[in-house]
Amino acid sequence: MEAEFGVGVGVGGAVMAAVTLPAAAVIAPAPRSPLARAFDGALVAVGATADPGERVAAFVDLVRRYQEPGRHYHTLRHVAETTAAFHLLIAADRAEASGVRPPVCLLAVHFHDVVYDSRARDNEQRSAELAAGVLTRLGCRAEAIADVCRLVEATAGHRSGPADEAFVNDADLRVLARPAPAYDRYVRRVRLEYAWVGGDTWASGRGAVLRHLLDGEIYATSWARRHWEPAARANLHRELSALSLT
Repeated sequence: MEAEFGVGVGVGGAVMAAVTLPAAAVIAPAPRSPLARAFDGALVAVGATADPGERVAAFVDLVRRYQEPGRHYHTLRHVAETTAAFHLLIAADRAEASGVRPPVCLLAVHFHDVVYDSRARDNEQRSAELAAGVLTRLGCRAEAIADVCRLVEATAGHRSGPADEAFVNDADLRVLARPAPAYDRYVRRVRLEYAWVGGDTWASGRGAVLRHLLDGEIYATSWARRHWEPAARANLHRELSALSLT
């Protein structure tokens, strides 16, 4: 997801196209967790030629990145919840999803926040660059890699074009339509990621993000607009009102 806060400070340093993985990670014979199996299945579906140990090592590196200090919302839990939301959307409207390739979308979900620095404005671009390096090294098909990178970068502003972008972006924004207590937990976790920002600056920047989301329809898929849009708009308006009181 694009910065949850309206200001950012660029940081230097490019993401290496290839990832050096710890040797110990390669000994794992096969993925075991549901999320790891989903990642591995998606890799195989897009033509990965790397052996199982290399594929497991790639997932281990993703896990390490999502566990970096300073992450409170943009963690592996968010990847798992976005994955579940994506599957729900696909199952809810198979006609609208007919041209969507789930393995490509699932890889995009896994990589979309793999690089995250709340002070930066280019997290999605750097995440896409890292995804391209990992997927290339694992031997995935070039067209699939290009589509994964496109989908990752599309989560920066959540303005969807093709149908696959709509399904990935809506899954990423699922949290906005959660019941109020869950939404409030999300907001608190994001605020922790911006602990370096003062209260007034946070209110101004976060308010700009909320108004941007409310400017037009939040969700791009028909099912999400029918079932998630009302709750999401209510949560955003409620948070916006609370910010005006701080």
